[in-house]
Amino acid sequence: MTVATQKPVQATPRAASGRRWSLPLFIPILLALCIGGIILAFHWPFSSQKVIQSVQEGWPGKVTVQGLRRTYFPHPGCVLENVALTRGSDNSAPPLVAIQRVTIQANYHDLLLRPGYISRIILEGLKISVPAEHQTSASQQTSSKSSTRIGEVFTKDATLEVARKDGGPLKFEIHQLSLKSISDSSPMFYDLAMRNAEPPGEIRSRGKLGPWDRQHMNDIPLSGSYTFDDVDLGVFQGIGGTLAGKGDFHGVLGRIETEGTTDIPKFEVTRSHHPVALKAKFNATVDGMSGDTILHSVDGGFLKTPVHLEGFVAGKPGQPGKTTSLNLNVRNGRIDDVLWLFVRESKAPMEGPTNFHAHVVWPSGHQPFLKRVVFQADFEIEHAQWTNPQRQMSVNMLSKKASGKKKDPDTPNVTADIKGNVLLSNEIAKFPDVHFKVPGAEAILQGTYNLEDTKIDFHGDLKTEASLSDDGSGVKAVLLKPLDPLFKKKHAGAVVPVEMTGAYHNPHFGVSLQPKK
Repeated sequence: MTVATQKPVQATPRAASGRRWSLPLFIPILLALCIGGIILAFHWPFSSQKVIQSVQEGWPGKVTVQGLRRTYFPHPGCVLENVALTRGSDNSAPPLVAIQRVTIQANYHDLLLRPGYISRIILEGLKISVPAEHQTSASQQTSSKSSTRIGEVFTKDATLEVARKDGGPLKFEIHQLSLKSISDSSPMFYDLAMRNAEPPGEIRSRGKLGPWDRQHMNDIPLSGSYTFDDVDLGVFQGIGGTLAGKGDFHGVLGRIETEGTTDIPKFEVTRSHHPVALKAKFNATVDGMSGDTILHSVDGGFLKTPVHLEGFVAGKPGQPGKTTSLNLNVRNGRIDDVLWLFVRESKAPMEGPTNFHAHVVWPSGHQPFLKRVVFQADFEIEHAQWTNPQRQMSVNMLSKKASGKKKDPDTPNVTADIKGNVLLSNEIAKFPDVHFKVPGAEAILQGTYNLEDTKIDFHGDLKTEASLSDDGSGVKAVLLKPLDPLFKKKHAGAVVPVEMTGAYHNPHFGVSLQPKK
């Protein structure tokens, strides 16, 4: 019996060829890794000295780090503990920037192919404290440019505190901030969610900023969009409501052009507690370095009254905070809408179409709104009527008597035309020249109205078409007849000195029989 012998299996030419080719490929890859490892070992970019030096390139002050730990897997990089950035040589002063932990992450292929590129930096426990005297100028900024490029800087639950001379610090809570594509030569993109300090509200903004120029901060380009929600206006004493706004912006940091809308569903002057829906569209310019704002055009309205305004919100030399200065125009509005904002009664005292031009100055401070605001206006009210029946009846009676007409119970309510100017300051409204006209009579009055205690004090002259003796009948007419020459006008009727005093709720109307000197 013959036993067959098995021949050894030989590699096919194709398999042998594959192994021959894999060896030459593997050797250069292995050599490249070895060479790269040697280069990284001698030029590791995340040593304590190199990291601090890189930060120092972009910071015109002192940088201190309490601890640094290198990381290799899964990302090359390092972790810095308790980083502090200060200005000047005073070590006792709190740092301008304090960070509990900084995590720097890169990729191995970037270290070899894109030196100076960092994929991500994570900031934990970030706190920025700006002193009241802090100023930034071009002379304080370093002119050197950094070669470092960063894919993303991310932080959450950070705080920004800005000290004030006249009160506690303004605290901004940064919920989340992401900066992407950061370098000195191209714009970076940002996504921000934060809580504003004053007025308190939630801000969300996305856009791009840069390229960064430390020597010309005002000229740094930026653009984007924002929302400003749940804004509590109650921090400004005297007014209330919750504002929601949104808009777009573009320009440079020193001059940001923005346009958008605001909506306050229940705006009110707190002393009257009469909420109204207030909406507006605006176009403005903002100085991003100081926060000063120029309002080019704001068009809005409430109830049936449209309002157009222009002005500014800006700081003034020697004064803390910012002053609001506005020019308001109302055309074809309603005087009852305007008065209802300020009076405490359930109805406005007067109704009718109105036009007025006003200038409002509202300086910063802690006093109530009506204590601080200065309001100056020229106004006219057409076909005014009074909501209080007794007061309207008094005006009807005045018109009838001034016209010399007999009583007619079926006569409809008369209307009045009123025009003049007013200056409101420190809760006192001063009326230097008010013209009041109803059928048969015209009055020119001067006086004041106290918005706090509602006291009225008006004096002036009442001109009537009829003479005094025409104002009555029987014995009353006979008694007044001798007084006609004293108050008689040049052609007809009478000029009578009058006064209106007392309180708004219960005014006293008086007629002095003594001629005005």
